[in-house]
Amino acid sequence: MKNHDDEKSALEEAAVSIFVDLYNLNREDHLEVIERRERPDYILKSIKDGLVGLEVTHLFYDADEAKMLFGRSAEEMHGLENSASYMQVLNELLKQKEKKIEKYDAAYPIALLIRNASPIFGMSDFLRNKNEIYKPEKYTHIWFVSKDGNDNEWSLKDLLTV
Repeated sequence: MKNHDDEKSALEEAAVSIFVDLYNLNREDHLEVIERRERPDYILKSIKDGLVGLEVTHLFYDADEAKMLFGRSAEEMHGLENSASYMQVLNELLKQKEKKIEKYDAAYPIALLIRNASPIFGMSDFLRNKNEIYKPEKYTHIWFVSKDGNDNEWSLKDLLTV
């Protein structure tokens, strides 16, 4: 089994790579990774905005789903999942991350990147319930990266503007 910190770092690196690729593909501004660190997880450089901090996290329905996705569970199937519960999980994660940013002492704006790890719920499920999404104001953006349905392509939305 991999070291937890190595696995977490690899997950964050993959999420940031997906995010930067999508961001640069769909915007006139250009982002590049400057530094990997703690508090926030990454420092990016934007042509338009200069330095930007990026806190990175992943969204799982629950710990059982995460274990299954990482091959750490003997279970082959997860129990019933519903979108209302998953929206609550997202909102709890947003509130948790909002508290975390209060401890940061950054000289630049900080954005949050959430990579949806669910193989069941995709971008359209979140957009359909967009009015229920908690929107912490301490982040400049809350970037949400997710696949959708049978489409195997990643998509990117700023949850603060949906």
